[in-house]
Amino acid sequence: MKSTVSYWLAGAIFFSAALSAAEIKSPLPHITTGTLPNGLHYTLVPLEGQKQRVDIRLAVEAGSVDETDAQSGVAHMVEHMVFRASDAYPSGVANMLHQKGWIRAQHYNAMTNYERTQYMMSPPAGKRDLPLALAALSQMVGHASLLQSDLDDERKIILEEWRGKLGVAERMNQQRVQAIRQGSRYPDRPVIGTQATITTMPATQLQDFYQRWYHPSNMRLMVIGDIVPQEVVAEIARQFGALPSATLPTRNYYEPQLKKQLNVVRLQDSESGASQIAFVFRLNDPQSKKIGEEGMRHRLLDQLATNALQRQLRRQSEHLPDSVNSLVVRKSDIGKTTVAVGFFADVIPGEHQAALPVLLQEIERVKRYPLSERDIVELKNDIRQAANRMADNVESREFADWVQQLSVGWLQSKPYVSTQQIGRDALTLLPTITPQDVNRHLQRWLDAPDTLVQFSVPGDGPFTLPTATAVTVEQQKARAVKLAPAPLPLAKMVPELPAVTTAGKRTAVQHFPQQQVEQWQLANGDRVVYLRTPLARDKFYLSAYSNAGFMAKSLNPWQAQIASQIVAQSGPLGWRAENLRDWKQAQAVSFNVSQSADELQITGLATLKQAQSLFQLYHAMNTQAGVDASVMKDSLASLMRQRANRSQSAGDLRQREVTRLRFGQSAYQEPTQAQLRGVTAPMLLNQWQQTVSAPVTYYLMANQPAETFLPLVERYLASLPRTSQPAVTPHLALAGTRESTVALNIEPRSEVRAWSYTEQPWTPQAAVQVSIARNLANKYLKNSLRDEALGIYRMRLDSELADNAQRIETEISFTASPERGHELWQRAEQVLANLPQLITAEDVEQQRQQFIRAEQGRHNDFTTQQRRLILSDRHYGDPRYLSEVANLAQAVTLDGVRAMAGKLLNPANRVLLLSLPREDAVTPDSAADSALPGDAAL
Repeated sequence: MKSTVSYWLAGAIFFSAALSAAEIKSPLPHITTGTLPNGLHYTLVPLEGQKQRVDIRLAVEAGSVDETDAQSGVAHMVEHMVFRASDAYPSGVANMLHQKGWIRAQHYNAMTNYERTQYMMSPPAGKRDLPLALAALSQMVGHASLLQSDLDDERKIILEEWRGKLGVAERMNQQRVQAIRQGSRYPDRPVIGTQATITTMPATQLQDFYQRWYHPSNMRLMVIGDIVPQEVVAEIARQFGALPSATLPTRNYYEPQLKKQLNVVRLQDSESGASQIAFVFRLNDPQSKKIGEEGMRHRLLDQLATNALQRQLRRQSEHLPDSVNSLVVRKSDIGKTTVAVGFFADVIPGEHQAALPVLLQEIERVKRYPLSERDIVELKNDIRQAANRMADNVESREFADWVQQLSVGWLQSKPYVSTQQIGRDALTLLPTITPQDVNRHLQRWLDAPDTLVQFSVPGDGPFTLPTATAVTVEQQKARAVKLAPAPLPLAKMVPELPAVTTAGKRTAVQHFPQQQVEQWQLANGDRVVYLRTPLARDKFYLSAYSNAGFMAKSLNPWQAQIASQIVAQSGPLGWRAENLRDWKQAQAVSFNVSQSADELQITGLATLKQAQSLFQLYHAMNTQAGVDASVMKDSLASLMRQRANRSQSAGDLRQREVTRLRFGQSAYQEPTQAQLRGVTAPMLLNQWQQTVSAPVTYYLMANQPAETFLPLVERYLASLPRTSQPAVTPHLALAGTRESTVALNIEPRSEVRAWSYTEQPWTPQAAVQVSIARNLANKYLKNSLRDEALGIYRMRLDSELADNAQRIETEISFTASPERGHELWQRAEQVLANLPQLITAEDVEQQRQQFIRAEQGRHNDFTTQQRRLILSDRHYGDPRYLSEVANLAQAVTLDGVRAMAGKLLNPANRVLLLSLPREDAVTPDSAADSALPGDAAL
């Protein structure tokens, strides 16, 4: 066998990941690659510091596009079936793994897409289980039995997976695939198949597919973690070396057949609110897939052309008629080397015919005039700055990040280049790229003769699709129009915040030295809770909480929500959205606003050097907020598009029934289209000023003495004017038991949704017990409904102890065949009723050990510490929770978990909605979701 040492590429040119202090980071590994004599390719990635951890992935280069016309869905069926009987494990590979403590979706999983099938294993015992994992994979890809009797059982699960994917998103995506990949195999090869093929496909077709494609030369194996490459190579050879090699069939069907054409299509669904026009160019672009400097330079040109064009379209959007907004450009792969470049314009419903000439004129403007040189220079500078940072930093990642980073490129057979090397290469290549190069690159896209016009129409109302001839006439008119160049970018100006000349006072201080916490009372009635923690490193964190949720009695609920969203994007008075973006970038400050029914939360982050800038921005947003007209236009247009079809959709009718069952009535009346058109900036600013005038509790965190920030707190926080505490209208689920069965579904399935609550005072110990009980409830429900009843594919159970409501709130949902929905819900109720007795001491001990391991990471996780500080302050008025967390694992007892398990579903407070198909429900042929890397999973 031959082996080499190399690096492997993980996809995009620039990649950033959020890093936490909870996990050990490993440096850039030296990666061993090799090939067995039978053709199996392997990649071995030893990571330093990852004691016992391993991740194994095996890819078979065969997906749904490799199926024959008679095999729709077979690639995905094979993915399921290889976990059943094999030569060495006649009772099933999955059964064997379960007997050894493995859990599906946690320790093993699989997914299939158009081009490949991937099997993934994360053994519970880590490195010790590596031989077992490799033996299981060898049986699956080389010795699977694929028995008819097994298929007859497994197809029930696959059918529920298919059923679960049905819906408006799937139907719309099927239409998109048909349009954008027209002329290729993809539209005719839905990954999961169809209802007919799933229910009737014989095992002989699976065996035929398996024998044609499941060969070592069509497979790649990657092992990452605490490994010794030489030992793993020997184990791979032992498990896979005897698999026979074979010649693979020729494949020439990946690319759409491009030609000179203008295809006009309509995307429409009664449940969709999408209202858009897109003009798409399809072209062959093999250079973007090349490895080395040529490929990277081409991808840099892609990035510069796309981003410079997007900047120009954003500026031009301000001058468009009200019927059109949010012009964007996107480039995506639609084959191995074929790409699509699309111009997308959001359109007010009913204005498509008027919007088409507008979009065509904007494309014509791009063809006539070059992109702004200033935009290109600025974008190159942005890339250069990022490249410098990459070139200066030694690559180090957590385990999961390495797995993700390496897997993307490994799946595409691309060599890995370290981020340092990518940065250096970019710095070398950027000077070779001129504005003329970028414009030529863009014009090559726009010269592509294979084009598509796509109308996305909301609802099921009438729409007359223009012919290709009619669109061509509009194109000719656009070419004849005298068009001015797009507006040039203004010089980037970072505005200054208004000075604050007055100050308030701190009136009281309380110290909690054990937790390094101080509580301050301010003269305006606000409170400050300050935590000094090394987890903050060189950063300063600000979180401001008030009771000014959108259900405060002084506010208009829908106006308040719109106001908080638009003001947060607009910035202080007189600023534009781009001013705020530029200012935050220049000051290295983040600032976010979120509003729920009963709370307003404003969070910010800055370096210690820029802490004053964060305080200044917070003060300005409280006292002198503004509304950017373009942000308001886009936001309101988006809301109008969403509202256009909701009142008549099955989804909206279903949600109304949920509201009636759970709450009796809606919390507030949603706005009409006329009310949205009547929204003004003064109206929104009035709502915002009422919102931010409520008293606030601040949670500040840094690794500095609290007194360091007292001058800033007194000037920028204590000086803010405050009103009285707002009265909030509670909107909680009603007590009692209610059920409803409705025939609303367009899809041939039943949807089961249930809610329950149990009064329970919040304590950290009770919250932990509820979370453990929830985990075990999921385990036993899935075992009963999927593995025993073969009635569902996916189920969701969410249960938590809500600290604000002092309730255990539970929600359960799953889909099933129309005739089995009620039966399976009764089965679920029985499982939950018996859950305290089902839970064993072994269950609880396993959960306790997992909790202890997770808690070790959370101890060093900043976000967890911040959340616990807030909970402690709210419930105790002091930071005691920060000290008590060391004893939380003691709450994970058999009696404690069983007690909470009995409260997850409360028969006295339980609501059930069973939604069945309506009489005209359709049975669609499911199509793959082209936006997802794995369409169908185990």
